[in-house]
Amino acid sequence: MSAPCFLFPGQGSQVLGMGKAFYDHNEEVKALFEEASDITGLDIAELCFHGPFETLTETKNLQPAMTTVVLACLLGMEEYDVIPAFVAGHSLGEYSALAAARVISYAECLQLVTLRGQLMQQQAEAQPGAMTAFLYVDPAKLEEFSQDIGSKHPLCLANHNSPDQIVASGSLEAIEALETAVKSIGGRMMRLKVSGAWHSPLMKGAEGPFAEALDKIKFENAKVPVLMNVTGAAETDGDTIKSLMKQQMCSGVRWYQGIRVAWLAGCRTFVELGPKGVLTKMLPATVPDKSALVTYVVDSPVALDSFLKDDEF
Repeated sequence: MSAPCFLFPGQGSQVLGMGKAFYDHNEEVKALFEEASDITGLDIAELCFHGPFETLTETKNLQPAMTTVVLACLLGMEEYDVIPAFVAGHSLGEYSALAAARVISYAECLQLVTLRGQLMQQQAEAQPGAMTAFLYVDPAKLEEFSQDIGSKHPLCLANHNSPDQIVASGSLEAIEALETAVKSIGGRMMRLKVSGAWHSPLMKGAEGPFAEALDKIKFENAKVPVLMNVTGAAETDGDTIKSLMKQQMCSGVRWYQGIRVAWLAGCRTFVELGPKGVLTKMLPATVPDKSALVTYVVDSPVALDSFLKDDEF
């Protein structure tokens, strides 16, 4: 089996109890949760295991909590020296991907996502917006509508999840105008329950302060290629990666474009590190040959053992 591509989820993958199986099984994971609590000022274990769910899902809490859980899954994987061909993280998950590629440390990752969550929540409260998922709409047509409406209102095609699912983000006026345009060509859509217009121009106020924090951290060259959200391309140069991360908060996530880069390079095995398998479910609509696709969701020691049974890595 070829080397896998590691996938790291972001907001939207949270469940109560996430990370507890690794926490109960691994002393290093317990230490990671304690370090995360020290860095964030939150009781990360209590938040992840017991919530309440409404508190967990607040962006300022969710970003460090989800990242801690994903890093816990990564920590479990790293004990077995499985070296991926690529790493990719969706939005928030991109910071875990950078830690996996040794661009930044676990501690630096947790520091950054804690600040990111705080800044994004503040910006969402100051500049409310909306997000809508468009299903089975021609991407070129959606881009055309978005460009036109975006010239008048804050709007971005925020998540290119698969060719069949693209999420737009922006002001309520912009989203309503885009929904009307897509309805006119018979398109399907679903308004998302989110607390902010993520990856849209409405996040601009958070971009500057976050860039200052990024500049205080040295980005090492990646040990394995990182499939970047902003471009969908693979990068290893630390300075280039930092420059792209400065743009990430207000740019679209070119997710399926990155997955196709990994596929064209020969990756057929994709391993999602974290709960729910949201990213795994998007893969069949993205890859050219579903029959060749092999997927794993590693969110517990049992799931990790299942993955490791294939000893060809």
